[in-house]
This record gives sequence, C-alpha cells and structure tokens, in this order.
Amino acid sequence: MPIYWQQTTNVDTPRHPSLSWANWKNDKFQAWNRDKQAEEEIKLPESFIIIAEWRSVKGYLWDKGWVWSNEVYSFAKEPLTIRSNSWEILYEWLWSEIKDKVKAVGLKLTKNVHYVDPDKTDELRTFCIKWAWLKAWLETFADDNRFAAGNHLICFKEVKNGKTWSIKYTYPVFSICDALTQEQKNVQASWWAKLAAYQEKVNVTADEIKNEKAAMEDEDSLPF
Repeated sequence: MPIYWQQTTNVDTPRHPSLSWANWKNDKFQAWNRDKQAEEEIKLPESFIIIAEWRSVKGYLWDKGWVWSNEVYSFAKEPLTIRSNSWEILYEWLWSEIKDKVKAVGLKLTKNVHYVDPDKTDELRTFCIKWAWLKAWLETFADDNRFAAGNHLICFKEVKNGKTWSIKYTYPVFSICDALTQEQKNVQASWWAKLAAYQEKVNVTADEIKNEKAAMEDEDSLPF
C-alpha cells in the first residue's frame, strides 16, 4: 500500500549544478534567467577550466514545442530520452538507433561544455555548442589536440562570420591556452566528481520513474 504523505507518483529530479546555460544568439552568449524570466548576456572569462563535455539533443517542433534530452557522455553506452515540454517521450534509445528519425524532424545534437572560471571556482556554468561553431570547436581539438581541452585553459579567441546559402551568421571560436596548474586540476577533479554524482542521481531517478510507470501499466492490465 502506498504511503500517501510521500510523493509516490512524482519523483523529484535533482537540479543540475550548473548556474547558467548559455547559447550563442545575436552575436553573444545568452542564458535564461529564471528569477527575471528573461534572457541575459553571459560574458565568458578570458580563460576557463573545462570540467566536462556532454551531449544532448535540443530543438523545436511545431507540434510539440521545445524539445530536449538527457545528457550523455557515451553514445555507445548511454541511451538518450528525448522529451517534449509536456514530458512526453518522443524518442528513446541509443543514438545509433534513433539518429535518423531525430535528424529527419530537424532536431540537432548539442555539445554542452561545463566550465569554471579560475577566479570563481565555486561556480559551474555551461555554454552549448551546435551548428557552425560545433564544427569549429571540433577542428580546434582535433588530431594532436584532442585531449588538450582537459589539460589546458581554454580562451575565447574571436567571433567569425559564416554564411550558408543566403543565411549569414556569426559564431565564436576558441583557442588552447596555458596548461592547467595542479591547483586548477584539483578544481577540475572536484567539479567532475560533483557532476558524476549528479548524473548518478539522475539515472536513479529515471529508473524509479520507469519502474513506477511499468508497475502502473501492470496494474492496469489486471483482469479484475
């Protein structure tokens, strides 16, 4: 029998430790401020420590509104769950199994870069990379530099102009700066542990929701 003073049908989802999620819009980084209920500019520090690079799916569907997924590190091992604003599951499984359907409706992969300002190490923030500047990011950290983001400070280098057909846009470009000091590596490790703990809680919560849903479906199918 359920204990009704507990929230038996709604599992609280842990809140992500990042204080802001910035996207590149109108030639600058902007993030939604929940308190002000408006977007505000986010100015990146001159250099920053990357804590993690995770990926998710984001976008807008005319009949579903804004759509997003959970964050994953490994496409090969971690399934994506893509939901609408109403919490409806639209697509769910490993990226290799759902990518064609997801791309067909215009949803895009986004790289979420979680970072810390070396002068404000108690604040974790995030900026999201997609489209043209995802390509620029991958080119910066390709080949011999593929591990540099985890071992060096990263700097905001410049803003470049791009054009696809008749559409003009700008996108940010980053560069590899000084190697991390031992103190900065310790900050990186500490924040990584916090992110890993958050991810574990999220996975447990997701499992609880799935198990509860399955139990409710089993009850609905009882022949009495």
